Amino acid sequence: MRKKIVYSIILVLLILIVTVGLYLFKFKQPKPEIHLKEQSFNQLPGWETADLRPSLETFKVSCKAFLKQNPEKIVGSKFIELKVNDWQPICQAAMNVNPESNKEIKAFFETWFSPATFHTDEPVKGLFTGYYMPLVKGSLTKTDQFNVPVYGVPKDLISVDLGLFDSDLKHHRRLFGRVKENSLIPYYTRKEIRKGAIEGFAPTLAWIESPVDLQFLEIEGSGVIELENGEQIVIGYAAQNGQPYTSIAKVLIERGVLTKQNASMQGIRNYFKAHPEEINAVLNQNKSFVFFHRHSRVEALGSQGVPLTPGYSMAVDLKWVPIGTPLWLKTTRPDHKNKKKPLERLMIAQDTGGAIRGPVRGDLYWGTGDEAIFIAGHMKNMGYYWLLLPKTYFNHERKS
Repeated sequence: MRKKIVYSIILVLLILIVTVGLYLFKFKQPKPEIHLKEQSFNQLPGWETADLRPSLETFKVSCKAFLKQNPEKIVGSKFIELKVNDWQPICQAAMNVNPESNKEIKAFFETWFSPATFHTDEPVKGLFTGYYMPLVKGSLTKTDQFNVPVYGVPKDLISVDLGLFDSDLKHHRRLFGRVKENSLIPYYTRKEIRKGAIEGFAPTLAWIESPVDLQFLEIEGSGVIELENGEQIVIGYAAQNGQPYTSIAKVLIERGVLTKQNASMQGIRNYFKAHPEEINAVLNQNKSFVFFHRHSRVEALGSQGVPLTPGYSMAVDLKWVPIGTPLWLKTTRPDHKNKKKPLERLMIAQDTGGAIRGPVRGDLYWGTGDEAIFIAGHMKNMGYYWLLLPKTYFNHERKS
């Protein structure tokens, strides 16, 4: 009897050891490192039947920027080293492609590019959202109605390019701060700025009605302010305070007042309309703050400094994806009938944003108007993309 008890105890211990071992093996193993994996065009779903004409025109907009730049300028990312001279021969060829011949356009991309994905032990999947060009009412002078300032870049904001101090840090994010007693310290938070911390240090570009409107201008990165006389001024992203970004939707979901299903732009606006007393407390949870500058053209400009094309320009994390890169996208998008309408399209990386973080993360620009607002406000869909990188990049990688 005693032996049976001992054997039973030993058996239980062995089962526990095996179970714990399997758990540790499954959950405690280090995650595989992310790496680039070269692919072929026949692995791109929908590539054979895609209409590439709008994509070529969007890419040529990026090319106009590349063709004006110093060939030795670094335009790669932390993981993908590229210079302008990797793009210039491609861009010169792009300008000579027949823009009406889909067959010729397809051959152009297949001649000059090789697809690649970010991989661990499988392709990396990511989140895709949308943004648009918002229109808000405003004034050039402060009034009882328009009393929320839209700030330009403060004169005491310091931007630090770490690559100037250490070449290993050349693709890391910039630091933003201010000098106090000969030390660089973090810049003011949203709450401090809203309380007047930068009055006298930053130009006021305009005054608008609501801090909620300002928050969405920051999220979109650009917008149009319509003045009382009908004149319109266009503003775009210039800099940020360097503080961490917190999603307002996430804050409201964690408070239990919204759900993942209704925490869209429209849902957030509706909640604040019903609970105006909570606006400042909730918005201040996002310490990040964006500063703007005025544009001379009434159109959205991306961080590449080129006009964005609705439906074909995408914001990415420039730590991972080089600016100007074509990206074959496979995801879904909302429409009024089907929230998961398939979307397979060649996008161009022409923008970035404070909330766009990770190797596979995209924010699609949809333009202006009610349809753009609807799609941008509801799009939160998972998917994949393939980077179309210059073949010179892979030729260099094989030699090194």
